Amino acid sequence: MNYPWQHVKPKDYFLLRQSHPLSDQDVRVLTTIYQPLIGNAAYALYMLLKESLQSSAEWTSGKPLSELLTILDMGIPELYQARVRLEGLGLLNVYKSKKESDQYLLELKPPLTAAQFFNDHMMKLILFEKVGEKMFKDIREQFTSREPLEEEFEEITKSFLDVYHFNIQKHNQLTAADLENNFTEANSFSAAKEVVKQSDFDWSFFIEGLNSHFIDKKSINKEIKELILSLHEMYGLNEMELQKYVLQATDIESSIVNKNKLSQEVQQDFHRKQANKVQLTDNIDQTIKAEQTKQTNRRYRLSQTGFNDHEIEVILHAEEVKPGEYLSSIKSQKGGFVSSNELYVIKELVEHSSLPTSVINILINYVLIGKNAPVLEKSLALKVANDWAISGIASPEDALQKVKQLYTQTREAKRTRQNTYASQSKSKKTYIKNETLPEWATEENKGEEVDKEKQEEFRKRLERIRNRKKGGGE
Repeated sequence: MNYPWQHVKPKDYFLLRQSHPLSDQDVRVLTTIYQPLIGNAAYALYMLLKESLQSSAEWTSGKPLSELLTILDMGIPELYQARVRLEGLGLLNVYKSKKESDQYLLELKPPLTAAQFFNDHMMKLILFEKVGEKMFKDIREQFTSREPLEEEFEEITKSFLDVYHFNIQKHNQLTAADLENNFTEANSFSAAKEVVKQSDFDWSFFIEGLNSHFIDKKSINKEIKELILSLHEMYGLNEMELQKYVLQATDIESSIVNKNKLSQEVQQDFHRKQANKVQLTDNIDQTIKAEQTKQTNRRYRLSQTGFNDHEIEVILHAEEVKPGEYLSSIKSQKGGFVSSNELYVIKELVEHSSLPTSVINILINYVLIGKNAPVLEKSLALKVANDWAISGIASPEDALQKVKQLYTQTREAKRTRQNTYASQSKSKKTYIKNETLPEWATEENKGEEVDKEKQEEFRKRLERIRNRKKGGGE
């Protein structure tokens, strides 16, 4: 299965900038209003990016994504989920470099003001459903204050010309570039407008139904349309159901739709019929849960097949990374380096063999760890690959089972040779044994039986890699 974060790597670099300076009030809005919607992980990511910026006029130098993973103590799936949650609510823009495939630009956006947020029908509905009516009212009241009455004050503000005068000579020196507006707008994100762009709501059918009840279509203005679409998306109401609610919220004499009454009618009716609140989940969350369930089931099936915990880790890791990265990880663990010849061997195996990449990874493991070879030699790698292809090895567990069988057969072959030698010494007769193992499986290789300390060291390193990345690449 392809996951949306599969191309995101810890070694990727990101640049960071902010479109607009963030004020203390922005942070207050983010903490009080947005945090219940985006969750703790996304909130922590936003605040970390904010603290990484010194000023709105400067870009940060390139930083590896691994820094964020380490500081936030997240795996790549969780970091990706936090990132897209910020994107979805207009708090982060992400750009990918056209020249460097592993470089990104992250642009931090300020949250909406409290007034903008509560005037956006979709954002307001999302928060209402997330925290409930009581807490929703409490949050809104925190950002509501009584405005002073105009009649209580007399304006004494001086005009522009009362304060400033023109220097005609310098005025003539201004250029078009001086007059150009170089300031970026503050956050103009609107969830309601996003819904309008993507909705499949049948307005013709909806308006036609209202006309039959003598409701003037002019009363369905832009703001009411946004509210109707927000209710449609949030509560899954169709055109006919929303016609009923609009009729209930419309004044018969003036034909004006009361937007507050419309929202209340829908919310109250929905919660009378439904015991639970609307469940607000993102697509990435569902994907992560599906992957976790899949991993749990796969671990269980592998354990039932007879693999121990260490072998299961090897199999799962082999499925998660590319052969080049797998080779680099093992060589690094052994204190070596990847040569150009080894990369060519990997390229040839991937392009010309019929083996899946996960099986090629087990092959690499077998040669470098199992046989303790210092390098991935082409001749041996191709012999193993051909034998496995002929044997129909199609999964990493099949490959590992094949390796275990070879170890057993090799030990038995050695014992047979030892017994034969001892028998020949006594009888002084010649004995010839027909070898049934593949040639590559019995090739002499110093250190073929793995040092237990190195095997344990590799196991611990593999667990650290999987715990840190939780599904990401090396």
